[in-house]
Amino acid sequence: MKKLKYLLFIIPLFLVSCIRPPVPDVEQAIQDSDPNTIIPLSNDSTEGYFMTALPLQPSPIRGLIHTYIRNRADIEQVEKSLMRLATEYFNPDDGYFFREGQYLERDFVLNVLQAHNPEIENHRGLNPAVGSSISFRGEVFENGQEGTESIRPLAYLLEQNFATVQENEDGGSGFQLEGVAIAIALNPYHWVVDRTIGSENEYRMTDDEIIEIGESIAADLLPLLRQEEGLEDVPIILGLYILRSYREVIPGGFARIAHIESGRSINYWKTVHEQHFMLPDLTSAINEFDVNINDQFNFFKNNIGNYFPHHHGIVARAHVVNSQVYRISIVFNMSFYGFSEKLGFHQFLVEQIGYFSPEYDIRIIVRNPSQIHGSVTRPPNGEATIHQISW
Repeated sequence: MKKLKYLLFIIPLFLVSCIRPPVPDVEQAIQDSDPNTIIPLSNDSTEGYFMTALPLQPSPIRGLIHTYIRNRADIEQVEKSLMRLATEYFNPDDGYFFREGQYLERDFVLNVLQAHNPEIENHRGLNPAVGSSISFRGEVFENGQEGTESIRPLAYLLEQNFATVQENEDGGSGFQLEGVAIAIALNPYHWVVDRTIGSENEYRMTDDEIIEIGESIAADLLPLLRQEEGLEDVPIILGLYILRSYREVIPGGFARIAHIESGRSINYWKTVHEQHFMLPDLTSAINEFDVNINDQFNFFKNNIGNYFPHHHGIVARAHVVNSQVYRISIVFNMSFYGFSEKLGFHQFLVEQIGYFSPEYDIRIIVRNPSQIHGSVTRPPNGEATIHQISW
């Protein structure tokens, strides 16, 4: 009888444990996939982004960006913004797919980032030569003078590739490169150490000053790109991205973009106004673009705090593109004591999103230091959606 009771207790547990299917081995799936398999780069929360192909092909300069860009927010934003700008020229709906940059080798990028040395024939360094003078809002510094960091307006190059699927002669199909996008990350800052008091003074160029330097760098860079195998004739997008100081918690943005179908010269720069603001914006500078956004965010934040006072902080920023609020991104740091509490919080977020203007693209992530609990998104003039919530 005791054995029967034991079996009756064990069998339901065994059946329950079999309900959930095994988690597939993602790495093995990538290795086993067809070389021309297409998978989405996005889900419902990133609609309009590109798709990519398997197996993934890491860029030759993978990871190098962390050495040359000091603001962590810029590291992520420069890639996302370049991909967004590229959709104007390589529309995902027209069959273009994304791949990490494959044509800029590590040696090429490292050489270009060096200071120009006119004494070396065919030297590729595009940063100002040692001893040259650079102006920061009228204050002139000599590059390489004692007590200062080297002045490096060209901070980094980020490459992205865009391809289409084409049939081969043998009846198969493969990816064909259709264009390349390259972000020219520009550093408008210069830091001087005051040894007498042990402080560091920060100087910043005006946007016009750094853009002028960036356009000159781009003009010199394009012929070098055309010399690289595979880039002789393909369309190239060059974007000037202005970095923010490492002391700040928000990223910079693109200021100019050029599309070069062929050739080695840039005929036209298109102006891009891209800015980020922390919310609430205590300087009220964002009021130039939307006078209601601060009030809407404060109302949203206070409502969350009234019903869920145990959150550990909220970080929010507004992304402005061409004088329009393009997106509001919000991150909640939360701890939950059960799934029902977690679900209730996400449902409450859906209700509160309605207090933001309907034209905003809203992205909310709920997380703690070790995991993402879930997310809520709302496209412009669309409905809010809860995405997968972790168990």
